[in-house]
Amino acid sequence: MQEGTSSNPSPAMPAAVKRRDILTLDIDRLAYGGAGIARFQDLVIFVEQALPGQQVQVCISKKKKKFAEARLLAVVKPSPFQLQPVCRHFGPCGGCALQNLAYAAQVEEKARQVAESLKHLGGFSDVVLEPALESPEQFFYRNKMEFSFSEHSYVPREELNRDLTIEPGLFLGLHAKGFYNKVIDLQECHLLAPLSNDLVAAVRRFALASGEAVFNAQTGDGLWRFLVIRHAKHTGEWLVNLVASEYKEKLALQFKNEMVERFPQITSLLYSTTRSRAGVAFSEKEYLLHGRSFIRETIGPLCFNISANSFFQTNSLQTERLYAVVKEWAAVRPHETVFDLYCGAGTISLTVAAQAKRVIGFESVDAAVADARRNALENHINNCDFVLGDLRDQLDDTAAITSAWGSADVMIIDPPRAGMHPKTVEAILRLQPKRIIHVSCNPTSLARDLKLLCEGGYRLDRVKPVDMFPHTTHIDIEAELDR
Repeated sequence: MQEGTSSNPSPAMPAAVKRRDILTLDIDRLAYGGAGIARFQDLVIFVEQALPGQQVQVCISKKKKKFAEARLLAVVKPSPFQLQPVCRHFGPCGGCALQNLAYAAQVEEKARQVAESLKHLGGFSDVVLEPALESPEQFFYRNKMEFSFSEHSYVPREELNRDLTIEPGLFLGLHAKGFYNKVIDLQECHLLAPLSNDLVAAVRRFALASGEAVFNAQTGDGLWRFLVIRHAKHTGEWLVNLVASEYKEKLALQFKNEMVERFPQITSLLYSTTRSRAGVAFSEKEYLLHGRSFIRETIGPLCFNISANSFFQTNSLQTERLYAVVKEWAAVRPHETVFDLYCGAGTISLTVAAQAKRVIGFESVDAAVADARRNALENHINNCDFVLGDLRDQLDDTAAITSAWGSADVMIIDPPRAGMHPKTVEAILRLQPKRIIHVSCNPTSLARDLKLLCEGGYRLDRVKPVDMFPHTTHIDIEAELDR
């Protein structure tokens, strides 16, 4: 097997790198997605779980013409940015990927990935990249977590005994990295407020004592599926939603009695059902066991109702700062109309409503539109309208849109991770808003969308990374465009 180091390649004709070669590499930076990047000879090598500044020993696992992938064997020299992770589950758990990297270095790496995506995928070489906005909290910052039941628990390789048969059981936690059918049987998590750890433990005990099995997606048998916990950071309210394959009244009553007695902090306690075999914690039918069916959270001066299935930005404190930048950059004037595309529950629409003559939100999920309309009523905002429908269809007839809602002076766009459909981009270019504020959670799809908009007559003025998810590889981005 070939031995080598990235810092001192041989001056002789180098041997081609092959699978199973053992190399010593210096990690320069992180790729989008979190893998460490090193170079050996003229080959780019991606190393999972490696950090910038580390020297590592790796084994080549995949070789392509222009790049290779490698498995980390050992850290030869630690990174100056390396930290001891605070969570016992770090590594195999899919919840956090960068907990062992200093927070400032995490944000710096993610901001650099934004710049590289804009340059290499969008062709923006001179864009103004403003300093990244760090999250005000690095731990316990989330307001929602979804936990999965599974028959199979992840066991670290070093703890496996070949002679030991691991029987299926009942486990509750987060999916192990790389496994769709195994979970970390969670004992602690540092993403949601600490009470959530006690809630998870109590629900696990209840499910075990019930004698009911975990739902099996292949056979359709079994009961227990998911646990969804929401915590409003500003109001302190808690929502607990136990998701099962069917409603069992006796179990639901026992669940209510145990949880309400043990956790008086719970504002909303629900038992929900779904028969979908997809691994998504979305309730088809809800049974309210205690309190009300939603919790309240504030963003700035506004109050929002959040139900079990509602979409709501996951980092409440950072969302306030994200929306403050949107509001500042949009600079809406009293005579102007705003179109808010992919408006969800209307949080951005309602945030800019006080500045605008009128705000029109467009959204394809009917439950989100219902939430948006209710939130407008409860905040006594009467200059917002919300339109239900797929944007590709809603915006296609430009004349009908302008006839019904007028022309958009400002357009705010907050699409899903995959970005906008090309037909939606074409419709935006026909509508010709004066200013566009684009919010994205994916640097690569953002670069593609911005390129199309700028080819259609817009100028990219500035971009600001906003870290909504510390210790993960994800970063949100705000972009300002003028026609």
